Amino acid sequence: MSFRDAAVLVLLFAGIGIQVLACLGVAVMRGPFDRLHFTGFAVLAAVALAAAITVREGFSLIADKALLLAALVVVSSPVIVQVVAHAARIVDRGGALDPEGDDVGRAP
Repeated sequence: MSFRDAAVLVLLFAGIGIQVLACLGVAVMRGPFDRLHFTGFAVLAAVALAAAITVREGFSLIADKALLLAALVVVSSPVIVQVVAHAARIVDRGGALDPEGDDVGRAP
């Protein structure tokens, strides 16, 4: 086994392990806000898997696609978490929120 193969295996198992831990964390936590903390691990898993593909294949078309997909996950994940947290807060409060954080549309 070469150093390159060992690096691919380490990155691959790290990515899979991180993803499994993130899924378990989401499944075990009670509330939506606690679950959102574990979605950050999915970003690390995507980067590790893209790195494993890049080390294995070199800079080829498949590696470029893997790196592009990992970059998309890294860029879009914070936005998705923010939107889901905002929607969960609205559901938790029972109505829409104005910019100051006061409830709007809720019966007094």
